[in-house]
Amino acid sequence: MSADQEVILPTKRTINRGWILGGILVAWIAAGRAMHGKFTYVLATYDDTRMSARVDVWAKMIRGHRDAPIFIYFFNPIRHFIDTFVSLIRSIISQPLEGSSIPVFGWLGVLALIGFIVYATSNLKTSLLAMALTFGCGAMGLWTDSMDTLALTIAAVVLSLAIGLPLGVWAGLSDRVLKLLTPILDLAQILPTLVYLAPLALVFMIGPPAATIATMVYCIPIAIRITAFGIRGVPTSPVEASTSMGTTTTQKLLKVQLPMASRTIVLGVNQTMLAAMSFAVIATLIGAPGLGKPVINALIVRDVGNGIVAGLAVVFLAIMLDRSTSAIVAKRDSFIPPSDVSVRNRRIGLAVGGVGTIVAMVLSRSVPFAAYFPEGASIAKPVAKVADTSVNWVVENMQILTTGLNHAITIGILNPMESLLTGSPWFVTGLAITGISFVLGGIRSAIVTATLLLAIVATGLWQDTMVTFTQTIVATLLTMGVGVVLGVWIGRSTRADQVLRPFLDAAQVLPAFVYLIPMLGFFGPSRFTGIATGIIYSIPIVVKIVGQGIREVPTNMTEAAISAGSTKWQLITKVQLPAAKNSLLLATNQGLIFVLAVVVIGGLVGSGGLGYLVILGGAKPELQGKGLVAGLAILLLGVMIDRIAQFAVRRNSAPKH
Repeated sequence: MSADQEVILPTKRTINRGWILGGILVAWIAAGRAMHGKFTYVLATYDDTRMSARVDVWAKMIRGHRDAPIFIYFFNPIRHFIDTFVSLIRSIISQPLEGSSIPVFGWLGVLALIGFIVYATSNLKTSLLAMALTFGCGAMGLWTDSMDTLALTIAAVVLSLAIGLPLGVWAGLSDRVLKLLTPILDLAQILPTLVYLAPLALVFMIGPPAATIATMVYCIPIAIRITAFGIRGVPTSPVEASTSMGTTTTQKLLKVQLPMASRTIVLGVNQTMLAAMSFAVIATLIGAPGLGKPVINALIVRDVGNGIVAGLAVVFLAIMLDRSTSAIVAKRDSFIPPSDVSVRNRRIGLAVGGVGTIVAMVLSRSVPFAAYFPEGASIAKPVAKVADTSVNWVVENMQILTTGLNHAITIGILNPMESLLTGSPWFVTGLAITGISFVLGGIRSAIVTATLLLAIVATGLWQDTMVTFTQTIVATLLTMGVGVVLGVWIGRSTRADQVLRPFLDAAQVLPAFVYLIPMLGFFGPSRFTGIATGIIYSIPIVVKIVGQGIREVPTNMTEAAISAGSTKWQLITKVQLPAAKNSLLLATNQGLIFVLAVVVIGGLVGSGGLGYLVILGGAKPELQGKGLVAGLAILLLGVMIDRIAQFAVRRNSAPKH
């Protein structure tokens, strides 16, 4: 009898879970249709909820009491310090000095300085690439804006590392500190970037300081997490050997752990810099100077050509920062000591490069050609014209990929799902989502989900939250559909991995705003534009995780299936994908988080929902309270999505008895 149970129970459990999910969906649809339009908490854009009205009062109190001690002795000094620091860097590379028409260094001096720093930390090839990409920013007619973005990025990175590296080292050495910081780091990873902006602008006011602080809030968790990972990844044997030799804790850290973790720490600097660059563009919404302004202006007036010009400048700057810091990591990976000739040539190169950089800096202070980026080198107008022409050609001649795809997804998937989530009574939808959470992740998952859903109801923005949730689900489903196919391909084929890997790496470097511009040109201002952008932005991370999961399937499983006569399709569907289910769940989790971040930003291009309310709240003072509450609803939705996925992973990873 017990033997029969051991054979039957696993199969029964799988079937029951599928039937239960199907039953919940059928009951949801039936109840939703029976009570369609009732208890849905529909709210006009300019109407306040009870919570948003209270928050608006609090926001007005904060704005009207900036002479309070907490501002005078805490917030204002922080704001002044950061403003001074950012202004100092901008005065060196982007903004004219008082009484002058140029910064400390003109464009040629800045270009030479970037080239020399990259050469000194990596190699000549990367230095030339960095200079070419930086020059490309000027060729787009956006030298000053590019340097403003670079200045804000440098300021945010320096300050983020000053806080993140010590905390990361501390978390790497102390289990208690890591346990304390982990929930904060997890929450920071979940939060869409748009959520940071409004509260920080309220406290620190709109401008470069608030933008820099918002960028730091986004970047510091990345620096902490990667640094802690590097410290904890140091092999125990060298640490134990140094301890047995009588070294102090400080000596052990400085002489053993930090040097051995240096590669990971440099990687953390790379990721922090890319995150800062990405956020600095978005932070334009609260007054950040730089490339975000032309990008947002292009989105507002639907100027695709000039938007792509600005987007290219962002791409050049992002790739320059990525390649420059990645080259440092690659240099540290080399175990071959340089020869005497290489050392001598290196010293000569540094000397020549240093002299050339000094000459370029001096010229940039005295010669107009070296001080002001030459207008004749700008190719912005022809690039904008080509971009407009190309987008128009695609829209007119490939309507099946633009209008057709937009209508197919909107009418076939988005509208029915949105009707179900927004048209059903809130308690019916809440019970259905809680039931699905229970089936996927268990009782703890259901309790957390129900609690967060009730909190969303309390915000009064249930309807807008469900609109955003619908778009997130649709975008994630489409992302997983494409991502799993490509992930299986690169997981099974080394050649496919080699071909796609550079594109995946490059796509992960780019800020989400950059993807919005061509999507707006192809699909116009619509809900699908945000969804399409979320798909493009999220696919690289999904493909990488799925591909890694397929590669990690034990070879004995695949060999046994092949020897049993399995076809390629059977091998993928019956062996590799089931064996990589944890990777699939992780990919779904990350896809959901990435998609949510972009769908929210899609409020700029007609996606509506919570993102639109956040942006509107930042633009209109009378809606500031509602915008802040919308940010809270995004936070609650993001945490709910993440917790359901996390509990599902844990439940599927748990050993079955």
